[in-house]
Amino acid sequence: MNIHIWIQHKHVKAFCFNNENTKLLQSLLPDVDIRNYKNSESFKKDLKFADIVLIWVFKQEWLDLAPNLKWIATPAAGKDFFNVTLPEGIIKTHGSFHGIIMAETVLGMMLAFSRGILKLFEFKDKISWPDKEISPYMNTLQGSNLLIIGFGSIGQQIAKLAKSFGMKITGVKRNMINPPDYFGIEDKIVLTDKLDAALKVADHVVLVLPGVASSTNILKEKRFKLMKKTACIYNVGRGNAIDEKALIKSLKSKKIKGAFLDVFKHEPLPFDSPLRNCPNLFIMPHASAISPNYMDLFIDEFLEKYKVWKKIQ
Repeated sequence: MNIHIWIQHKHVKAFCFNNENTKLLQSLLPDVDIRNYKNSESFKKDLKFADIVLIWVFKQEWLDLAPNLKWIATPAAGKDFFNVTLPEGIIKTHGSFHGIIMAETVLGMMLAFSRGILKLFEFKDKISWPDKEISPYMNTLQGSNLLIIGFGSIGQQIAKLAKSFGMKITGVKRNMINPPDYFGIEDKIVLTDKLDAALKVADHVVLVLPGVASSTNILKEKRFKLMKKTACIYNVGRGNAIDEKALIKSLKSKKIKGAFLDVFKHEPLPFDSPLRNCPNLFIMPHASAISPNYMDLFIDEFLEKYKVWKKIQ
């Protein structure tokens, strides 16, 4: 069995499969020939020997170079990250481990808003001791209503961590599922036809939706108008889910309190994007899943899938 790996990133070290990761995987699969490549040229050259590839993006034309290929595994969560038409006998899997990391990012965003941390920067160079100025912006997460639109594996990890802060959870799904074991009587799962009603009472709205047509502009002007003026929005799914012009309008007119976006319709976000100068809107560069243990979590998940896959070969 040959596993070939080409997982590199130009800027983010955590998104690179390094030598230590290779040694760890090799120690856990001693009977497998594991090769880690640093560039696409050497990776493509040896594809003829590969049974399994671990990779960010696999191109359609590479299938002709890989006659023995049986499995393409990517750490990326988004199904839109790359598309290939696979012949019978080859499977593709995506990572589903990201929620553990992203939940901390989202809770950090919510704490920054609710505890007035972001507001402090406005007074940093103006007032030496802004206790009076910051006090109206000091709230707590405990007892607040968290709405998670897209209650899959990532959304459920966010909800689990939010419960430790005493938040009340409403998860939105297209198909009904059993509630997770950490839900209390105050928590619920609703279908998308109940989204408008849920938006009216939400204090914090988190979007964790895939980049599919049905999720495009799911938050638009008429839905911003339903929300509390004190509500905050957080998007860590895909940028198509929010009507960005309507969001800017709602923030400038103070129809909602604020927004923290990690994803956008166009990435990287252009320097001249009006989002950059919008009041109470904070930007991350699609970074909510970055963590030193990113590849360790990917390896753990891959090994569990490998055990199952190996049994059916």
